[in-house]
Amino acid sequence: MLGTGFYGKCRYAKEGFTSSETRFIQQATLEMLTQEEEWGEADRGYILLTEDARAKNWKICGGKREQRPGAEPLPYTGLCDEVSSMHLPFPVEDVDIPNGSNETEIWKIFGIVFSKLQEGDELYFDLTHGFRYLPMLVLVLGNYAKFLKRAKVKGITYGNYEARVDGVAPFVDVTSFSMLQDWTFSAASFIEMGRVRNFTESLGTSVVEGKNSIMQLNRYLNTFEDQISTCRGQEIMAGKEVSEAQCLIGKISRNQGIPQPLKEIMERVREEISDFSRNSLDNLVRAIKWCERYGMFQQGYTLCQESIVTLLCQRFADMNPCKGKGNTEKERAKSKARAYRDYWTALLGLESKKINNVSSWTGELAKNPQLTSAWLQVPWVRDFRKKFVKLQERRNQLNHAGFTGRMETGAIRGAFAECVSDCLALFHQDDLPGPEVQKPAGRLFINLSNHPSSTWDEKQKAAAEELGGEIEDMAFPQVKPSDTVVEIDKLAKDYVDKIEALAQGKTVTVHVMGEMALTYRLVRLLSLRGIRCVCSTSNRHVKDEGDGRRVVEFHFEQFRDYE
Repeated sequence: MLGTGFYGKCRYAKEGFTSSETRFIQQATLEMLTQEEEWGEADRGYILLTEDARAKNWKICGGKREQRPGAEPLPYTGLCDEVSSMHLPFPVEDVDIPNGSNETEIWKIFGIVFSKLQEGDELYFDLTHGFRYLPMLVLVLGNYAKFLKRAKVKGITYGNYEARVDGVAPFVDVTSFSMLQDWTFSAASFIEMGRVRNFTESLGTSVVEGKNSIMQLNRYLNTFEDQISTCRGQEIMAGKEVSEAQCLIGKISRNQGIPQPLKEIMERVREEISDFSRNSLDNLVRAIKWCERYGMFQQGYTLCQESIVTLLCQRFADMNPCKGKGNTEKERAKSKARAYRDYWTALLGLESKKINNVSSWTGELAKNPQLTSAWLQVPWVRDFRKKFVKLQERRNQLNHAGFTGRMETGAIRGAFAECVSDCLALFHQDDLPGPEVQKPAGRLFINLSNHPSSTWDEKQKAAAEELGGEIEDMAFPQVKPSDTVVEIDKLAKDYVDKIEALAQGKTVTVHVMGEMALTYRLVRLLSLRGIRCVCSTSNRHVKDEGDGRRVVEFHFEQFRDYE
């Protein structure tokens, strides 16, 4: 903006730059900007002119102007001619504005300036000759343009003519005030909505001092936000990134080059994440509270359910009945832990009508019926199961986008606080007793095949006894080629009933060898009931007698699990 005063000549300086001698800060500003950065034909400069400023300082008739009324006119070149003599690589346009003497005119100035801006513009403002309200107008206009035009405020300066020394006046850069607004709005977004990305982006683009630390902080805070929004439970428990962010904020706050207002904003952010720590199950509780505070319902329901399962797996780790699978110890341990999570999820989510119907149990529940029955009798499990089932239903409503049933939005939102309360109550309950599980009275190895154990060699008998204890022979039934699927299913169920009768109070292993269709059904039904099934393997040896006869012998190798 151009003023109306009779301006004296001086030079303007800033950090290694000194302008040519000029009456106009606008000319010095253009010199500085074109020296600092590359400008081209697509760029623009705008000089805002009131009617009075146009007459007194834009174009001067006769090349002379009175310094004060009645004084002798002095040589005076207007800003228009000075700018023309600079031969800038982009056009500089004069823009008429009202005097701004009332609110209507101020809003008109706002609209005129905003109309000149294009999408993604980088803006530089000079405030030297502006009205008293101009600094506020520029700050508000800058933020408005950031939002609607995705513009960036790269510089806000003024020339302090009164502070000149030996004919040189300083440029004063107040761009940091606009940055402070960015930091404040972005930090508010973090604190009010749990969204940290805007804050870290504003830091990364505006802070020069301590840049490396700021970029590290950006990564840690962004990762922390992502961990909660994508429900990364193990990373949340580890707490690595959020703990590093806490330490970095402390380090940055001790940096003398960081503006104090920014330090105070960052300290406010640190307070928001201060409850999180390293390697803590309680981080899951804090993440759930975070989701409750910021209305992150889908993440919150998911974290509630999975955190409960995690808590119970850790509290009762010594009661994990699951068998791990894999070629290495690490693979088996991982498989065992995953199976235990599935066990607890199935146990807590078991439908009420299936509790007393053991034959309807599947998976790990069916494989461990005695332990499952014992858990279902524990009072706190009976009570909490009802809450867990509701939690599971609401989580499924969210994760299946409402296509698996009808539940109103208000019901999902309204029930979330109750779910959080139920979840946190379990976390804070130190005394969670486990069940009293009766140990089996003995072990039994049932040989369901057409090869009685009396015909086995000593190696096979010893392996069977080691695997299951006492050996009980049960002849594998005859299956006719004409038998239907229905008949085979009935036969399988009959034999499963016989085996379960023998298995009362014992740990049973069944050696199943026979007709393939019936073997498949037997193994499937027995496995669903938690009864271990094995087959026997052997090496085939052929001996040539020399007279055209050959003797084939089978030598037992091992018992192998079906699954």
